Amino acid sequence: MVTAILTLLAPALTITLLILTLILAKGDICPGQRGRIHKLFPAIGLLWLAIASLKVEAFLVVFAIFYFYSKVKTGKTRDKGPFWVIHLANGFGLAFSGIVVSSQATLGQSIALLTSGLLLGSAFAHLLLVIARSRLQAFHRILPMSGVILAMAFALIFLVNAYQWPEEVAQGYLIELLMSFVMLLLGIVCWIWHLIRHTAPEKRQLSFAFFCLLSACVGLFRLYAFM
Repeated sequence: MVTAILTLLAPALTITLLILTLILAKGDICPGQRGRIHKLFPAIGLLWLAIASLKVEAFLVVFAIFYFYSKVKTGKTRDKGPFWVIHLANGFGLAFSGIVVSSQATLGQSIALLTSGLLLGSAFAHLLLVIARSRLQAFHRILPMSGVILAMAFALIFLVNAYQWPEEVAQGYLIELLMSFVMLLLGIVCWIWHLIRHTAPEKRQLSFAFFCLLSACVGLFRLYAFM
């Protein structure tokens, strides 16, 4: 299970870092928000450090992230810091994720890993933005709605591939399959709950949503071994 989680986190963290980079580069954010976003980079770096237990190449992303963090202020600041380093981290992350995605056993599994990476990366980026008290309201709408589309695509891709299962295999893993889809649905509903209620998103809400989505993706991704 740990290997499955770390495999899913590689493309997910790449997407998260790309979203944060976009916000730091193009977002209309105040000095306080920029500093709070800078504070998020160690968490991303530590998760990449865990991924390095799978492949040592991930250390390149870790070094780039922590070097960037060491050169920027975490208080109120308008200084973007050495942005070429964060672009380098994005490049390393994209290359690493591309290798992980392309090295999967089947094309369906590669597509599922890519889709789940987009889904989890968007959810994690949204959680981090709420932790940083971001005022970019557009992202509080765009990220959840894109998550709905990605979740539908991920489920559809899995069902198309699962159609090839022998009947006895499908019956044997029916409970795991249903539990994963329930978690996927629960995660999406919780993620968009603030849109339904017309309220501001909360950390507890998005943390629970991310946990549900991660559980669902890990559960379904592990079932690809039986296809």
